Amino acid sequence: MTVPSLSIRSAVATLTFAVFLSAPANAAPPEPAKVIETFHAVLLQVMKGTKALGFEGRYRALAPAIEQAFHLRSMSRTVTGRRNWKRFSAAERDDFVSAFSDLVTATYAHRFDGYSGQSFRVLESASLRPGTVLVKTRIDGTRQTRPRRKNTKLNYLVRRFDDGWRAIDIYLKGSISEVATRRSEYSAILRKRGVNGLVKEIRKKVASLKAEATVKPAPPPGDHDT
Repeated sequence: MTVPSLSIRSAVATLTFAVFLSAPANAAPPEPAKVIETFHAVLLQVMKGTKALGFEGRYRALAPAIEQAFHLRSMSRTVTGRRNWKRFSAAERDDFVSAFSDLVTATYAHRFDGYSGQSFRVLESASLRPGTVLVKTRIDGTRQTRPRRKNTKLNYLVRRFDDGWRAIDIYLKGSISEVATRRSEYSAILRKRGVNGLVKEIRKKVASLKAEATVKPAPPPGDHDT
């Protein structure tokens, strides 16, 4: 494992401390929209600090925010399928959750790798059924970064758990379910290679995202679809 440089560690520590100060002590669990707003605030700070952080720094800064905003175990159960999930041992479940959590974090660190004036806006929260809300958001770009594109929709399916509201799916461009996409990708691997084979493939994907972020030329900040 690569040890982050002093500048990266300092940047991550500063960002983490700022997020900690923004949360009042003994506060009640935030409402669905607030959960997403809090996550987006961290994401925006990571985008602004991308040069100092690099991929590793972005990953380290985003990991705790993603852990707070998403119910990664519930998402893991859904992407593998409830029937498969019941067959997994406790150790296999924990291993998959760990790998899938790494993938979610690495994907955000890979996609959001620059900043040039973008902003996140919560548009509305729509109740779908008791305890489940769709939080609709939008990434507003700038003329410099998105001259021919519309602003990007990014919606979150948020559910109430015992410890508060947590996101259980992300809809890219407003309608493309990240969980459904992953489940479609994983079903054949689970049939042929089982959960251990799937975990290996996910680990490879995480390593690939890291390698790509390390060697690719820097794009115009934030100038790619999410």
